[in-house]
Amino acid sequence: MIPPEPGIAHRAWLRRRLPPALLRRINHLAHIDDRLFEAEARRAQLARLVMRDRFPGLFRDNEEGEFQIYSQNGEDGILLGILSRLAAPPKSFVEIGVEDGLECNTAILGFVLGWDGRMVEGEPFRAAAAQRLVERMLAGKSNRIEVRQVFATAENVDQLAGSGPLGVLSIDVDGMDYWLWKAISGTRPEVVIIEYNASLGPDRAVTVPYDPAFSAFRAHPSGYYHGASLAALEKLGRAKGYSLVAVDSAGVNAFFVHDAVRPETLPARGAAEIFRPHRVRTKTHSQPQQWELIRGMSYENV
Repeated sequence: MIPPEPGIAHRAWLRRRLPPALLRRINHLAHIDDRLFEAEARRAQLARLVMRDRFPGLFRDNEEGEFQIYSQNGEDGILLGILSRLAAPPKSFVEIGVEDGLECNTAILGFVLGWDGRMVEGEPFRAAAAQRLVERMLAGKSNRIEVRQVFATAENVDQLAGSGPLGVLSIDVDGMDYWLWKAISGTRPEVVIIEYNASLGPDRAVTVPYDPAFSAFRAHPSGYYHGASLAALEKLGRAKGYSLVAVDSAGVNAFFVHDAVRPETLPARGAAEIFRPHRVRTKTHSQPQQWELIRGMSYENV
C-alpha cells in the first residue's frame, strides 16, 4: 500500500480514537462552509456557461470550447465537444484518480448525462467521500456508478478498466499515468483523457520510471516530478491506435481519440503544436525553470 500523503495521517489517527457517530457529526459541521462554497461555485460556473454565448467578448478568458461544471478546469467542455462528434460512443466510463469526485473529468457524464461508470480512488478517506457524493447525486440509482477504493498499479489497472465497451477512460494519478495507460489492454475506450506533466517541456518524450508506490512530493519537494511529457503520451497513444486531438488551456490534460472512430472534424495534432504550459506553476516558475528544478531526476526515454 502507498503511504498516505502529508495531512492525511491525522485523519486516520482521529478515526481510530473517536466513535463513528461523533466523527460523522464533526465532519458534517466542519464541511458546512465547504458545501455552501461548492454550491456558490457551481452556480457561478453555470452562469458563465449561459452567458458565454451572449457576451463572449466580455470574458477575460474565452478559451473556445472550454467550460467547467464538475471538471477542475475547462475539461467538461472539451470532452463533450469531442463526444458530440463521435457517431455513437458507449455510454460508459472509467476514471482512475477521482479524489472525492467533486472535481473530476467524468462526473458530468455520470451525474448529468446518466452514463454508467466506475470511479477509482486509492486514498480511503477520499474514496468514502466519493461514494457519499455518488449516493447523494444519484439517489436511488447510485448503483450506476461504482466507487472502488484501490490504488491503481500496472498490475491491476487492466482489471479496473474492465473488458466491455468503454466510451471514456480518464487517468489522473500524478505519477504513474503513462504506465497505467500502457498496461491497459482489455478494453478499447473511444476517448482517453490523461494528465501530462508540462514541467517536462514540449519536446522531450520522457516519463518517470515505474514505481507502484510513487509519490510526487516525496520524490521531489517541488511536486513537479511526476508522470510523463505530452510527447511521450502522444507516442504511446499512436502505438495504441489513438490520435492526440486537444489539451486544456490549463496545461494539465491531454485528449486522445481512437483512430477507428475519429472523424475528420477531429484532426490529429502534434504534441509540440498544441502543448500548453502549466497555468498555475508558471505563476511561480517559468516552464524552463520548472525543468531546471527536476532535470537531474531519473527518467525513461520512450
